This record gives sequence, C-alpha cells and structure tokens, in this order.
Amino acid sequence: MRVRASCRFGSISNIVYQPLHREVAGMIEFRKFCDFPKGTLYDILADAYSFDERNRRIWEANWKETDDFFYDNPEIADKYSLVTCLDGDPIGFVTWDPRHRPDYVEIGHNGIREKFKGRGYGRLQLEEALRRIKEYKGLKRIIVGTNSNLIAPKNYESVGFILYGSKPNRTESAYLGDYLFYEMIL
Repeated sequence: MRVRASCRFGSISNIVYQPLHREVAGMIEFRKFCDFPKGTLYDILADAYSFDERNRRIWEANWKETDDFFYDNPEIADKYSLVTCLDGDPIGFVTWDPRHRPDYVEIGHNGIREKFKGRGYGRLQLEEALRRIKEYKGLKRIIVGTNSNLIAPKNYESVGFILYGSKPNRTESAYLGDYLFYEMIL
C-alpha cells in the first residue's frame, strides 16, 4: 500500500509494508530524513554500534559529521537515503552515493538500532534501498564495504552481494574484523 505524506521540501511518497517475514512484527514504513529532527541519524548510529563502547570513541565524530551533512543538505538526504520506521518510530536508515554512475553506486551507512537486529528489519531496509538504487538507468553494479565481525556480511550476502575482496584491518577498529568488499552485478 502507498501513502502520501507532505514534507517541507515537497510532496513525498512513503511506502508502507505489512511484513511477510514471521520474525518481523509491526508496520514497516520507509520515510525521508526531513520527516525527523536533526540528530536522528546520529542517534541511530550510536545505538546500532552500542554493542561495543569503543565504537563511539572511534566513530562519534564521523557520525556527527554525517548527521550534519544530511540535515544541512536535505535535497541530497531525501534522494539518496531512507529511514526505516517500525510503527512510526525510526529504527534504522541506509544511505548511498550515486556520484559514480553508471559504473556503480556505493552503499554508505546502513544501520539498525541494536534491539531490532536479527529480526529481519535490516534485510527489509536493504531490499528497499536496492529497489530504489536499481531504478538508475544503465547502472552496472552496487558496491559496499563492511567488516567481518559485524552482522552486515550475512545481510549483504542474503540479498545477492558477492564478496570480491578483503584486506586486514590494522586500525584501532581492528576488533570489528577485516575489511570486506562486496558487489552486486546488475
């Protein structure tokens, strides 16, 4: 079912799902960043990576910078990202960078709040992002990078991404595992 909503940057079309996955409960809706106050992106990232306190120390400045960028550039945020809501509350989001089209689009931040992980919401979020990205005419592939000790590799592989490279992580975030590079050929 499609619903119409208004946004200060014009009319938008939200997509609402009643999930078919057994483990997913509630109404899922994909909305635009402009529907939420500044700080929402940061808050979701901080929660999604709360499983290890080192993450905040290492990544907090990046999370704030990303939040500032998207809220200072709503025309970019609303075209190249989505916020996943469960019964109206934001539980995750995903961003993508289309600047290298038609060669590739790169998925950027992709996170789900910690208490919602492992319940199918991340997969639904990723599937919706892929649906939108695949609408770009002539696009050759979609790429994403992640770390081996996160839940993300399983999620990316479950929707058809193929591992094409890796490299050791010798940074202060080495506890997250090696860097993994995935692609989906279209």
